[in-house]
Amino acid sequence: MLDLLFLTDPSLSSKPWEIVVAAVIIVITGVSLFFLYRNVIFNYKKNKLERKSLQEDNGKEDKDNEVVNEFVSANPLLAAINEDIKKINEGDLRLFFAINLDNFRYIVDSYEQKDVDKIIDEFAKRLKRYCGKNCITGHYAEDVFIYYHKGEIDNEKINDIGQELLNLFKQPTKLGNHELTASIGVCLFPYDGITAENLLKNAEIAVYVAKKEGKNRFTMYSQNLIEKEQFNIDYYKQIKKAIEYDEFLLYYQPIVDIRTGKIIALESLLRWKHPTMGILSPGKFLNVMDLTGDITWFGVWGFEKVTQRYADWKKSFKIGELFISINLAPKQLYVEGLARQYFEITGKHGLSPENFCLEIIDYYSVNNNEVAQHNLKEFRRYGFRMSIDDTGFEYSIIEDMSRISAPIFKLSRGNLLLIANNDSSSDKIERVIAQAKANQKIVIAEGVEDEDIIRKLNKWDIRFMQGFYFSEPVSAEDAEKMIRKSPWDM
Repeated sequence: MLDLLFLTDPSLSSKPWEIVVAAVIIVITGVSLFFLYRNVIFNYKKNKLERKSLQEDNGKEDKDNEVVNEFVSANPLLAAINEDIKKINEGDLRLFFAINLDNFRYIVDSYEQKDVDKIIDEFAKRLKRYCGKNCITGHYAEDVFIYYHKGEIDNEKINDIGQELLNLFKQPTKLGNHELTASIGVCLFPYDGITAENLLKNAEIAVYVAKKEGKNRFTMYSQNLIEKEQFNIDYYKQIKKAIEYDEFLLYYQPIVDIRTGKIIALESLLRWKHPTMGILSPGKFLNVMDLTGDITWFGVWGFEKVTQRYADWKKSFKIGELFISINLAPKQLYVEGLARQYFEITGKHGLSPENFCLEIIDYYSVNNNEVAQHNLKEFRRYGFRMSIDDTGFEYSIIEDMSRISAPIFKLSRGNLLLIANNDSSSDKIERVIAQAKANQKIVIAEGVEDEDIIRKLNKWDIRFMQGFYFSEPVSAEDAEKMIRKSPWDM
């Protein structure tokens, strides 16, 4: 080609070096254009793939966000609080109050749903009237209300709102003679949570502590609460679910007259049908219920169930003079009007208080409490049987039993172990038993597990016994079978 150029254009042949330079420039330019074009196409395809991948990732992220948003928006109240949180300026604070009605489950079990709904509506309206413009409030779940404060916040304001909310819930309602109270947990945004869900979760921990400290109060959340109470808090949450799903039930253990083999009574004992751990005894959870005060309404719930069961048995077959024994913890006796409440329950089922014996646990812890002592006197006035349980070996217990007209003395399993091991304290136990008998008290030995202890009890002329030797605690259905075939096949 270059030869042709030289031949056809004489002027070019005189400047060969210029032709070479031009040719090199043309070749370099062509090669550069080729690689430039190739890179453009490659980058175009690469960007197209990246955009496609990004769109897929964004689509996945959008779906994830939809799931999150769906969860957040599942409750309109929490959704409204989360919307406010999105608009909060840096440095702004918010107050979150979780309000939990005390002993509400008993109300649910005792009244028709329409009456319970009226109470819920009434409390929701009270909160709304109190709220004003700087808050979000409403009914969150069965026994829980939320109050979210958006206004000015300082320590005085927190105390003022907390006390005012307590007063709102203490105002009388039209539901029977019950005075409803609330336990309140308080969280501060953003320190105790940055979403409504976080705030609610931590506020419920503070609610647990408020209940533990006596109910009808408010408690501020802090990290120390979790570190100090984690085990009990976990159980408390599980117990709340167990109550919701009706996982608690009553078992019965027979009390036997060993002379006749006849079952004279049954002791009702609480059990938890745990979804993963099976049937749990009270030792696994009752302490937590006692700490939170839930044992007060739970005791009433249990007595309601026992009276219903006894009434059903009485209609089905001849039950004779058999009675059912129910434990009463100290905190239950601190509730004003408890005796009257129990008396009304027996009347509702057409039963006599004599069909039931109330076992007073840890009597000396209530010995000087006016409310507890008044309840004990009222129980006897209504005609309930009474027994003193787990009292130690002091002689004064017999005098105290006479003072509250308790005709039954229960010898605890711990005392029986001392007897079985020939402990030095067994002499004291024997003297207390002798004094009880001299004062015409009935003595029942519980925790009897073998024939050796039965022989020792026989020497002390104790004829009423209870324990695994005769039967472990059984379901109501199995207890009925035992009663029907009594006298006991010994």
